[in-house]
Amino acid sequence: MGLGTAVLLGGAGLAGCSSPPKPVTTPVSLQLVGAADMNPDARGRASPLAVRVYALKTSAPFDAADFFALFEKDQATLGAELVHKEEALLRPGASHPLKFVLPADAKALAFLAAYRDLERARWREVRALQPGQPVNWQVNFGARQIRIDAPAAPAAPARAGG
Repeated sequence: MGLGTAVLLGGAGLAGCSSPPKPVTTPVSLQLVGAADMNPDARGRASPLAVRVYALKTSAPFDAADFFALFEKDQATLGAELVHKEEALLRPGASHPLKFVLPADAKALAFLAAYRDLERARWREVRALQPGQPVNWQVNFGARQIRIDAPAAPAAPARAGG
């Protein structure tokens, strides 16, 4: 057997020993921020706010459900679409960091806020995820609405010579 054949056979043996690829995961870093005027009571005083973050396979059941179905029976309402859940009680003017890692089947992050004035509040928000792409968002809870500040995706580098 020549040297070339031995190298080929040796290389083929090494290829069979490679480990399987690591599963795709999505690291998530959120900063939940309560505004000074968050969730006002009847006298206009800011109040603490119960907040939930859901990682979902699809957002369809979250989008279709009413507040009380989600708040009182979230697992039954979201069913198999629910991948992960976090809860926090956010105080006005305070912030609360959350960090977790999601599996590849998580395709959306959904936010629910238990505002006192549900009739006039925008109490839910949903954003799509790109599996494997890190998430670093600031989620702001104002008087009656949720606002998600996600950094813009970096621009594609310019191609040389063209």
